[in-house]
Amino acid sequence: MSANAPRAGAARRPAACALGSRGVTADYGLDAPGLVRSFAQMGGAAAAAMVLFAFLGAIAAVVLAALVAIPFLATAAAMLHSSRRGKLVERDQLLDGLALRGDETVLDVGCGRGLLLIGAARRLDGGRAVVIDIWSSRDQSGNSREATLHNAEVESVADRVEVVDGDMLELPFPDASFDCVVSSLAVHNEPEAQDRHTACLEMVRVLRAGGRLAVLDISATQQYAQTFEEAGLEAVQQSGRRWRMYPPTRLVTARKPG
Repeated sequence: MSANAPRAGAARRPAACALGSRGVTADYGLDAPGLVRSFAQMGGAAAAAMVLFAFLGAIAAVVLAALVAIPFLATAAAMLHSSRRGKLVERDQLLDGLALRGDETVLDVGCGRGLLLIGAARRLDGGRAVVIDIWSSRDQSGNSREATLHNAEVESVADRVEVVDGDMLELPFPDASFDCVVSSLAVHNEPEAQDRHTACLEMVRVLRAGGRLAVLDISATQQYAQTFEEAGLEAVQQSGRRWRMYPPTRLVTARKPG
């Protein structure tokens, strides 16, 4: 895709859309559903014990049960808010920082149900948004190729979206294929440091000269920044903790020389 200036009169599409053309809401899934369920169950059990102890008049036990229930329930609530609202705000801020013209080709590495992919596609008037994922439902509820395509249809961007099955450790694209590469809450799922390093190098490989890269994650972001610097990227920056999502995230951004 050409890196020329935007076409005269080209209008930027809105960053987000609550409802599709048929009044259907896009669903971007619950992140870490197993953890949310566990926190809610443990908090609920402690709250039930608190009620029982209060009925029995065991005040000390009530206090102890409350000290267990409140953190678990608060964490479950924070993670629910993160999935339903916080990650939408973070998505828009990440894409705002890229200042897309509208004619780029954008790759989303590990898209889940298409949050970043579709947000980018809505900003592309003549470009294209591509995603690669292995569709793990452990890390996000209802994660599937079909869910991503459905959300793209709901958000009226299906004509600008391409969905590819594959692994971030071996991206099935030629060198210098994309103007921008983005990723959210994906790379940390690789448990081995060497695999995370490989995933970052793959992002660098498929990025075009002058292209921009943005990775949002809950851990290992210092490693990502170091890998990008060692790979020769410029303007490598790591943000402070961002609390709109839970667990809190950091954003790593960089640019490929040229």
